[in-house]
Amino acid sequence: MVAEEEREKKRVDLADDPSNKAMVQRALHLLPGEILHEILSRLPITSLMLFKTTSHAGYDLIANPGLPAMFHNRVSDSNPCLILFDYNFVAFWFRQLYFVDSEGCSRRVRKIDAPQHSKVNNLVGSCNGLLCLSVIDEPSESHSLLIYNPFVGEAVRVPPANPFPNQSEVFGFGFHPRTGEFKVVRIVYYDKIIDPALDVGEVDEGFATVDESMVQVLTVGTTEWREKGAPPPQFADIIGPAEALVEGSLHWVTVIGIGGVSPILGIISFELADEVFEEIPYPPCQQLVSRGYGLSVLSGCLSAAGLVDAVHFDIWMMKQYQVKESWVKQFSFDPYFPGGWPSFLGRFPKVICALKNGEILLQYDDSSLVSYDPVENRFQTLQMSGLPNEFQALPFLPSLFSAKATMNLQF
Repeated sequence: MVAEEEREKKRVDLADDPSNKAMVQRALHLLPGEILHEILSRLPITSLMLFKTTSHAGYDLIANPGLPAMFHNRVSDSNPCLILFDYNFVAFWFRQLYFVDSEGCSRRVRKIDAPQHSKVNNLVGSCNGLLCLSVIDEPSESHSLLIYNPFVGEAVRVPPANPFPNQSEVFGFGFHPRTGEFKVVRIVYYDKIIDPALDVGEVDEGFATVDESMVQVLTVGTTEWREKGAPPPQFADIIGPAEALVEGSLHWVTVIGIGGVSPILGIISFELADEVFEEIPYPPCQQLVSRGYGLSVLSGCLSAAGLVDAVHFDIWMMKQYQVKESWVKQFSFDPYFPGGWPSFLGRFPKVICALKNGEILLQYDDSSLVSYDPVENRFQTLQMSGLPNEFQALPFLPSLFSAKATMNLQF
């Protein structure tokens, strides 16, 4: 690890050396533009950002309109990078974002600058090189949503939605390939004030209220939130952002019924093209659907993973979307405890993504990243310089397209 940090420091020092900057500028004038773009498109995103700062010529090359498409085609076949969202509850209203490049020579964790005049409050989701962030604007201290490309530095502000009394919100962010549109889904729970004379609901400050909910959808690039009515009753148990985007649909785990004395945990989706909710067949594993599981995307397929008993962790994949019979138990292994048995007893890891070498990237207890090799049945805790103490990790394919340009692309 020390050797990796030394190599990283040496690389940064070389980039800052004036003589090396001059050498880079001479090389830029000697090589044909198409060759330079081919070389640049193969560099890790962190190297590109470093190259961008070495000279005006480097900046102009990165800004060339042909490079983002070349870079996108290459990065689509690479391991996803990671976005880390700091879970430091000491600074609840201000969270730090981090980035780990999958293709660099060092797994160094780097901070991501927040959008200008904003503090990051929550991470709603990511899609096609864009982050959807809940932010606190400065100096007004008001809350808003931004669509942000952290490497280009451009953000698109989402128009505010109308507030509701005593509201709480759940969001989702995604893209549908058929419509070519990015959309933000907002599920809001609130108190509806009714006639105080009626003996219905709860009394709140002298008014009778009932619990209500509403689904709203906004197509990014427009100004109007569209109301879609109340969500299915199963959404009463949803407390967090959508866990997986597959086939243009956002997915959540929720209680859909009771099996004996245990709840049945099913999967609800919101299809972004037709803007409708659907119930997705859940894995045919009673222990999994009663104990709890998380969703992710593996090799483009919807995946469900969790503990089936005290000593086995299963990962299921839906090989054909919405076909119940296509659920396959892809991996099963004994739990791994990177921090010692007492620390992780009874908790299951979160599946982050599949890597190109066939390994699975897992996150344990909001604090450790672990790669699992299913062929060798071997675990390795990843050592990274600058890793925050507690964080949420999600896979991310970096992009050089601006946020506005991305909304006009067909993926």
